[in-house]
Amino acid sequence: MPDRPPPLPGYQLHQPTEADAVGALHRVFGAERAAERWVAACRAAGLVPGMVFGAPQLEQVVKALSTQGGATATVARSIEIRMRTYARLASQATLMAGGQR
Repeated sequence: MPDRPPPLPGYQLHQPTEADAVGALHRVFGAERAAERWVAACRAAGLVPGMVFGAPQLEQVVKALSTQGGATATVARSIEIRMRTYARLASQATLMAGGQR
C-alpha cells in the first residue's frame, strides 16, 4: 500500500483510502458483514479488495456500495461526502499556496 500523504494543512484531514471505507463499514456492520459488502462492491466495480488505490478507484467502489441500498448506501454516501470535502479543500489549499484566490 502506498504511503499516505500528509494531511491538509489546517484541517488534519487525510485523503480517504480503502482502509477508511472498510473501517466505516466495519463500524456499522462488524468485521464479517463489512468484508462481505466491500468484496461485493469491489467485484461490481471490477477491482480487487485490498488493491483499491487512489480516488478514482475508490469512487468506483463507493458507487458500487451505494447500489447495495440501506445502511450500506448511507455509509457509501458518507464516504463520498468525505472524498468531495477532501478534494475541495485540497484544491483550495493548492490555490492559496500558489498565491491565488
